[in-house]
Amino acid sequence: MTDPRQPLMTQPLSTQSLIVQLLDAEFTAFEAALHACPDVLFGQAPRVGHRVAWHALHVMDWTRATIQPGLTGPDPAHTFGYLGFEDTDWARAAHGPTLAEETDAPVLIRAAVSGVFNAARRDLKNAPAGRFDPDATFQMFHKRRDVTGSVTYHLRHTAYHRGQIALVTKELQ
Repeated sequence: MTDPRQPLMTQPLSTQSLIVQLLDAEFTAFEAALHACPDVLFGQAPRVGHRVAWHALHVMDWTRATIQPGLTGPDPAHTFGYLGFEDTDWARAAHGPTLAEETDAPVLIRAAVSGVFNAARRDLKNAPAGRFDPDATFQMFHKRRDVTGSVTYHLRHTAYHRGQIALVTKELQ
């Protein structure tokens, strides 16, 4: 019989495995928040802040700007429309068509977000373990970024915007 005070796992999770699990859980929760917002409210403006559609596209664009570049290198063909820093030189340099627009139907926005999240999950699982070393970095936009720090910051960033979606949805209902 096993001792209930002992953890079930016999080996610690690697940094990569832990990040994969945490981001998968957050991405799942974020998509649930998007689905909890009725379509009729998705593009409506709250009294203060952004529409649910904007939060969805903002997290989608930052996922594209954080996960893939940190694991395999930036794709110079990627442009972004919802970084939230559009008045800065570095964001203007990256601004352009993105996978969906705020005025698109909610079903199209949700599908774009889901596609980006699924690609990020795949990239995280398939990345070489060395990309999660403490000294692994990548260049994106205007600065050099720590891979693990950037990805874990994005986890918190996604959770923050999930909360914003819940608040906007509640306000508009």
